[in-house]
Amino acid sequence: MYSMKRRYDSLQDFFLCYFHPDWQLDAASWPEVVKDFVDTAAPSLIAGVVADLREIIMEPGYDAHLAATVVREYSLSYEPSQDGLSMRDWLKAVLAELENCSIKN
Repeated sequence: MYSMKRRYDSLQDFFLCYFHPDWQLDAASWPEVVKDFVDTAAPSLIAGVVADLREIIMEPGYDAHLAATVVREYSLSYEPSQDGLSMRDWLKAVLAELENCSIKN
């Protein structure tokens, strides 16, 4: 059984609030969700999500295990494969988008 090193609480808060089951009613794409997060969230939460993403991306293991764990344990209601991305690649893309949006703000 795949087990993460630690609990990523900021990341879970991000997924629960912004990638909830109806997230597509709020935005047309996941990058729009990330931009909305940067525009509305407290800087401390954004910093926590960035730190969590940097660490979770480095977690060892197969992408299928990472994907199952993120969906099950962190309540992500988005499937990266629908955009042709693995979970790890999508998490890297979210991190890059967060860093890009944070620099602009």
